[in-house]
Amino acid sequence: MLTRVGAIVVGFVVAGAAAGALWEQLWTPPMGLAYEDQWFLEPAGPDLSFEGIALFVLIAFALGLVLAVVSGLWGGHELVTVAAVVVASVLAGAAMYAVGNALGPADPQLLAAGSPDFTPLPSDLGLTAPDRGRTQWHSTAFVALPAGAMTGLVGMYLFGSRGFVRRPRG
Repeated sequence: MLTRVGAIVVGFVVAGAAAGALWEQLWTPPMGLAYEDQWFLEPAGPDLSFEGIALFVLIAFALGLVLAVVSGLWGGHELVTVAAVVVASVLAGAAMYAVGNALGPADPQLLAAGSPDFTPLPSDLGLTAPDRGRTQWHSTAFVALPAGAMTGLVGMYLFGSRGFVRRPRG
């Protein structure tokens, strides 16, 4: 049973880190300008700053779905599997964010502080709008991987090969 939990947690976290690298590779940073020691998205608009968040949610949900289905294939100890998948999916989401953010460009607000006016700077890869004072970890996008994992696991247990099969009695 501990082998199952360990394998699920390690598998999810490694896949989450790989998904973070994929997230960073697929994302194109929007550009902005430094002006009076602050960074401004140019052109301004939520569509440009939302692309990284949408990409994170898309990748994370699909990854959680697939990994949970694979975890559900491991027969027996369903409650242990559910608990392991919940914990592992939260850790995988954090790993995905940490790797993607580390590989992406630096925080433009920090770079703009010492840059001359109208210096072009790329946005950083995060899960909130690139506004001053926003905390990257305060985002509902972190729910995407656990939501995908629970959807996959529930689907696997309900509709998988064992879901509606009537077991013989006697």
